[in-house]
Amino acid sequence: MMASHMFEVQTATNYALIRFSGFIDAGAVQQIKPLLQQQLPASTGNIVVDLEKVEFLDSHGVGLFVSLLKRAHQNNGRLVLAVATGQPAAVLQMVGFNGELVSYCASLEEAKRSFAS
Repeated sequence: MMASHMFEVQTATNYALIRFSGFIDAGAVQQIKPLLQQQLPASTGNIVVDLEKVEFLDSHGVGLFVSLLKRAHQNNGRLVLAVATGQPAAVLQMVGFNGELVSYCASLEEAKRSFAS
């Protein structure tokens, strides 16, 4: 699968939405990271990551989310992960991406509402 089909970025007034799909593993992250840096505005603070269509997540994917978290914090924003199920949800829970540092929402609408002005 080509990296351009593994994610898409949409910008809204108060946040950027990144929708991922497929596997987020070492090979995918290597392709995704440079493209994501180009497509995500440098000033982006609040980031919502939609994981509904992600089938597999490994430590490289977690590392990608850490880089998004750093970017959000550098711009006085927050990272919110949404709609993870199965194996990706278990990995996120295992690494603690469901609490204070990174918010988790069960639905995309809930994640978007968290940035309502």
